[in-house]
Amino acid sequence: MNAPAKKVGPFRLDEHKPTTMKYGTYYDAVMELSFAFKSKKRHIRVWLPEGYDPKNREQRYPVIYMSDGQNLVDRHLSAYGDWQLDKAAHRLIKDKKALPFIAVGIDCPKIPEERAAELCPPYQPDRKFGNRKGQYTKPYGDKYVDYIADELKPLIDKWFRTDPKNAAIGGSSMGGIMAFFAYMRRPEVFSFSLSFSPAFFLYGKRHWKEIVNELGLPKKGKIYFFCGGEELDELLLPQTYETFAQLKGLGMGVDRLRLGIDSHRIHHESAWADWLYPALSFWFEEGKKKDKAKK
Repeated sequence: MNAPAKKVGPFRLDEHKPTTMKYGTYYDAVMELSFAFKSKKRHIRVWLPEGYDPKNREQRYPVIYMSDGQNLVDRHLSAYGDWQLDKAAHRLIKDKKALPFIAVGIDCPKIPEERAAELCPPYQPDRKFGNRKGQYTKPYGDKYVDYIADELKPLIDKWFRTDPKNAAIGGSSMGGIMAFFAYMRRPEVFSFSLSFSPAFFLYGKRHWKEIVNELGLPKKGKIYFFCGGEELDELLLPQTYETFAQLKGLGMGVDRLRLGIDSHRIHHESAWADWLYPALSFWFEEGKKKDKAKK
């Protein structure tokens, strides 16, 4: 394979050092997100797996879109640590638990309240969030989801060798809500949701249950929930489990729905990194079952 191109469309090869990324290739572009409240210019980061060959027209790559893109593969880019996604992907592909895939990360706003509003569904939370001036209190997660589905995904499909029909979405905490809502809102685009430590508690038990019922259960696709049990995750776990149980009650079976719980883990990237392997292997599990059924 030749050396990676320095530029792919609006994306430039990111060769910053030092880096903790061990596998794959990293591209970066700064784009203006038209829907955003204030922090419009954001890094969009594209991680390509080992062996990615832009000239191989026969191979297409599934794509997972992730919130908090600065946290995916390099702890030098993150204030809290990274998901070590490149290492999880390397291991998954080596173990034949997943196909080579592309990861696209959207950096979050630097203002926490703006991040919360951007990643929450467009329903007023029971627990209000906002700055001292009362700004960013109305969530607009629907605009965020539609931006990924209608603007960013077509751009990625244009410049990289993607499988347009195999897109996943993922995130943690507020990003965990986003990943769940995105799948429920746009199931024709996203066939898999990776929802880690989702902050469903912002909406209260009764309110959130009503929201899930209002969104309705997509006929296809899968969800993988994970939650720890210490510190903040102790608060998030009950409603994560209740959402899991609600979806089971609506008809999602074990082939479409999983929940991982680690009662000793805290709300942190180190826990999410450790649970990437089972979550992402579940993304690809159905295809393997289909292949077996055909034989």
